[in-house]
Amino acid sequence: MVSLSIGKNSLRRILLIGCVLIAVFIFIDLRIIPAVLHDDYLISRLGLQIPAVFLLYLFTFHKRFEDFRQVGYLISVTIVTFANYWIIQQSWLDAKFIFSYEGTLLYTFFAFFVLRVNFKFGLAYVLLSLLGFGVLVMSYPIYGIYNPVNFGFIAMTQIICLYGLYTLNNSLNKVDVLTEKLQELSRVDQLTGLLNRRAYEHDGALVYEHAKRLQITLSVFMIDIDNFKDYNDAYGHQKGDEVIAIQADILKSIFKRQSDIIGRFGGEEFIVITSNLTETVSERMAQRVLDSWMAELIPHGKGAGGVYVSCSIGIVSVVPDDNATLKKFIGMADAALFEAKADGRNRYKSAS
Repeated sequence: MVSLSIGKNSLRRILLIGCVLIAVFIFIDLRIIPAVLHDDYLISRLGLQIPAVFLLYLFTFHKRFEDFRQVGYLISVTIVTFANYWIIQQSWLDAKFIFSYEGTLLYTFFAFFVLRVNFKFGLAYVLLSLLGFGVLVMSYPIYGIYNPVNFGFIAMTQIICLYGLYTLNNSLNKVDVLTEKLQELSRVDQLTGLLNRRAYEHDGALVYEHAKRLQITLSVFMIDIDNFKDYNDAYGHQKGDEVIAIQADILKSIFKRQSDIIGRFGGEEFIVITSNLTETVSERMAQRVLDSWMAELIPHGKGAGGVYVSCSIGIVSVVPDDNATLKKFIGMADAALFEAKADGRNRYKSAS
């Protein structure tokens, strides 16, 4: 799944680099600005900006960081930006020195395309930033006749950045949807909507480990449509696909728990892996599958009793021990399925 947010370790490195860059600016700026401004400048950089970034760095270690990541970004970048506005104001008031406003644009780029703030918080930051800079240039003639020009430049640049952020968010959201669809397609059998082999083996292994750890019953059902090849030959592959889809729907209607893993084993054969069912309950559910087919009344010249489409089921319900494996359980259920077919089909058999 695609995510706009960067990883914590990468974020921590970026924030530490940010602190270093601010420190480098301190070394350069102190050589340029008048000495009378040095104290205020150090308050802005060392007292506000670096602590704001470093506190965000420390916050990344908090267990609730992911819940408030975007809020943390907004607070940190806003503090850094307004600390810069404050030194612009103090530079004008104390020494009539025109301090550069371009840092605002740098902070915007950093917030949007390095920290990757989401659009909602990016919009909040732009509004706060423009409000602060607007009050500043309306209150003091710092840039003279260029006050409105500079405000417009910052406003247009931030709006363009905001549009870029919106486009990035929107593109990644579309990629998110496509990625989820591809992941789903890679796990699901398209005809039945059930899990394919790779998916049910993966999910079934989780159910197996859960049952083994808690020492509860693991149940495996192997289900096979009776005389399916004959039905396919007599009625055609399209009708055969319809029968396979009906079998899937029957299983989905009976095995509805979140922990029930239903898969298409291959062709007309299906598998169900679940847990915490007694042998009696497992057999009762198998009988419901058989009864559901009898309720469908789909003609089949070679069906159970030579009348309707049916299925046969093999079941194993055992608490896993240290010598057991999921593959072994599947083999036992498959052997029970073979017995059910040998005994006349349209029935279930439980493995001993």
